[in-house]
Amino acid sequence: MADDGASFGTLLRRLRVTAGLTLDQLAEASGVTGRAISDMERGVSRRPRVSTVQLIADGLRLDPDQRAALAAAARAPRSPAVVGGLPLPRAALDFTGRDDDLARIAGWAELTPALVVISGAPGIGKTSLAVQAAQAWTAEERLFVDLRGLDTRPLTPDAVLGRLIRAVSPAQRAVPRKTEEAAALWHSLVRERRLVVVLDNAVDEDQVRPVIPPNGPVVVLVTSRRRLSGLEGVHRVRLGALPDPDALTLLTRILDEDSPPEGLRRIAELCVNVPLALRIAGNRLASRPGWTPEDLIVRLAAQERRLDALTAGDLRIEAAFTLSYEQLSGIARRLFRRLALVAGPSTGTELAGVLVGEPAPVTETALDELVELSLLQLRPDGRFEFHDLLRLYAGVQLGREESAAERERLTRRRDVWLLDTAMMAGRFFEPEFHATRPDAAVAAGLTTEARAGDWLRAEAENWLPALRQAAEDGDDRRVVDVAESLHWFSDGWASWPQWEDVFTLSSRAAERLDDDALRAVHLGYLAWVHIVCLRQPEQAIEPARRALECAVRSGDRRQIAWAEYYAAWASHEARQWSASLEHARAAVAGFRATGDREGLPNGLTLCAMAVRGMGSADDAVPLFEDVIEAVTDPATAPSPRIALYIVAGVRGFLTEIEVEAERWPAALRRAGDSIAAAERLEQPHDVLLTARVDRALVYARLGETASGRADLEAARELLAELGAEAPRLGPVRARMAELERQLGPG
Repeated sequence: MADDGASFGTLLRRLRVTAGLTLDQLAEASGVTGRAISDMERGVSRRPRVSTVQLIADGLRLDPDQRAALAAAARAPRSPAVVGGLPLPRAALDFTGRDDDLARIAGWAELTPALVVISGAPGIGKTSLAVQAAQAWTAEERLFVDLRGLDTRPLTPDAVLGRLIRAVSPAQRAVPRKTEEAAALWHSLVRERRLVVVLDNAVDEDQVRPVIPPNGPVVVLVTSRRRLSGLEGVHRVRLGALPDPDALTLLTRILDEDSPPEGLRRIAELCVNVPLALRIAGNRLASRPGWTPEDLIVRLAAQERRLDALTAGDLRIEAAFTLSYEQLSGIARRLFRRLALVAGPSTGTELAGVLVGEPAPVTETALDELVELSLLQLRPDGRFEFHDLLRLYAGVQLGREESAAERERLTRRRDVWLLDTAMMAGRFFEPEFHATRPDAAVAAGLTTEARAGDWLRAEAENWLPALRQAAEDGDDRRVVDVAESLHWFSDGWASWPQWEDVFTLSSRAAERLDDDALRAVHLGYLAWVHIVCLRQPEQAIEPARRALECAVRSGDRRQIAWAEYYAAWASHEARQWSASLEHARAAVAGFRATGDREGLPNGLTLCAMAVRGMGSADDAVPLFEDVIEAVTDPATAPSPRIALYIVAGVRGFLTEIEVEAERWPAALRRAGDSIAAAERLEQPHDVLLTARVDRALVYARLGETASGRADLEAARELLAELGAEAPRLGPVRARMAELERQLGPG
C-alpha cells in the first residue's frame, strides 16, 4: 500500500541525499531519467524493474549491503489494493476451467505492454476470466474500471482516463480536459509501473484506445461482448461454452454436495454449458433444499419455460441477453429474432436474407453486427449459429414483436425458398442439366456444380426439415419433385444417412398420389439407399420387389427396366446370383429397347457382376469390357460424367479379378488403368480410394514395398479428405490396416 510503496522511495531518497547527489546528478550517473527517479522517491512508481534498480545502485556507488537493501525494498510484496478506489472485484470462488486461456494470457502478459481483448456471448464468463487472470500476475497495482458498455450512457474516454489517473496519482487534482492531453498524462504516469488494468464491459474501441500505453510494463485487459475488431496490436481470447467436464465441475462446486452426476450432466446440457446459466441453475437448486436435480430438469426441459427457470435472485439469463439485444440496430434485431425460425443449428447468408427480407449487402451487415456483439457465432465454414439459450431468447422476442400471421408467413417463405433452391441445386447433377440451366439458379448463387453441391450439403439441416413439413402438410407432389431432383446428386453423397428419410418420404408421397410409375421410381431410390448408404441388402429386396410390381402395372417400359435393375442390384448384394442375373438381363433388354443411355451400362455391369458372383470370374471379364465399350461408343454413351464414373468402377472390378487370380503383372496394369480412370472424376471418390489400395496390395505381392507405401499414403490422404465414417468404407479401412502391417514402416 502507500507506506509499503514509500519504503522503497524513502530508502532511495535517503541514499541519494547521503551520497550528496541531486536528482539530475543521479540521473546522469545512472542513466535513469530524473523524472523516473522522482516518481520512485515519491512512491508513484513503486515496483521498478530489476535492471533499473541495478543502474541506480551503480550510480550511487552502493556497497554490497546497501545494494541488497535497495533491491529487497524494490522486491517487497505489495498489496493489490488501489488507493484510488479501483480495486478488482472479488474473484469467483468457484471459478472453473479456462486453463488454456489463462495460460495464453499469462504468456502474453510477459511481453509488455500487452493488450488482451476477451470477447464472447452474454453470460460466457468474460469478467470472471479477466479477474482470475489479473489476480494471477505479479503486479504493483491492479485497477478495475467498469466501462458500463451496455448502459444507455457508457463512460466516456475522458471519464475513464480521469479515474485511472487519480487512482495511480492521488495528488493529481486536475485532469486535462482534452482527451489527447489526459492520455499523454496517463501514459507518463504508468511508463515504468507494473500495472494490470482491467477495462470491463467496453462498448467500442474509442472507449479503450486512449488507455493503451505505447510502452512500459503495463497490461491492459479488456472485456466486451463486442469483438472490438478495430483495435490493433491485440491478443484476442474468444470465449465459448465450457467443456463438458468443466461444466459438471462448476455445478458440483456450487452445490457442494454429492449430487448424482447424471442429473448434473443433464442440467449442464440444458444450460448449454454457459457459465452464467450454470451458476443460476446451481444456485437455484442449492437454495431449494427439497429439490432434486430431476425437479430442476423438469423445469428446464420445457423450452417455453427454460429462460424463466434460469432465474436465481437478481440473476436472470434473459436479462443478460436483453442488454445485448437492445444494443442492436433495427435490422439486426429483426434478423436476430427471425433466426429462431431456422430449423437446423446453423444458417448461411442466403437463408438469413430470406428471413430478414433484405438484399445480400444489408443482410451481411446485420450478420456482422450480430457477430460483433457476440449474439451470433461465425463458424470456420462461414456459417452462422447461436447456442440454444440464445435461440430460445430469439424465439421469445419473435413472439413478442411479430404477430402469429407474420410468423406463419415467414415460415412459409423459408420453406418455399429452401425447397425451390434444393431442386435447382439438385438439377446441376442431372445428365442434361447444363443445357437447360434456369436463370433462377444463377440468381441463387448456384453457378457451378461444386457450388450447388456445397449448398445442398451445408443447408441439408434446413431443407430436410422443410421437406418433412411439406410431407406433413400433404404437399405430396412437391415432396416427390424435390426428391426426384436430388437423386443424381445423392450418388455423390452416399455417406449421408438421411437419404433414407428423403426417399421414404417421397415413396410414401407417391403412394398417396396413387401413381404406379412414381411409386416404382421412388421405391427404387429407397432400395438404393439400403444397398449403398446403409449396407442393408436384405432390407433393399422388399422395396425393389414392390417397385417392379408398380412398374409392371404402370406399363412404362423404361420404369420396368429400372425396377428390374434395382431388383438385380438388391439380389446381387444379397448374394442371390441367379436372381440377380435374371433381373439384370431383363433390365438390359429394357434399356436397349427404350434407348436409355444411363441405364444400359449399369445393367451390363450387374450382368458381369452376377456372372462373377456365380464363380465365373474370367467369364465376367469380357462382360465388363462390354460395359466400357457401351459408355465409349457414341451410339450408346451416356453423359460424360456418368461415363467416367462407370468406367472407373468397372476398371476397379477388372483389377479385383486379376488380384483374386494372383496374376500380379496383369493386376498391376489393371490397377494403373483403374487409378487413371478414377482420377478423372470431378471430386474425390471412394472408387479412387479402392483403386489405390488395390495397387498397394499388388505392389506388396510383387515385393515393391516403396511403391506400395506410396500408394497407401495416398490412400490415407484420400480417406482423410473424404472424411467419411460411412459403413461402405469399413472394408477398405480394414484392408488398409492389413497392408500397413505387411508393408511395414517406411
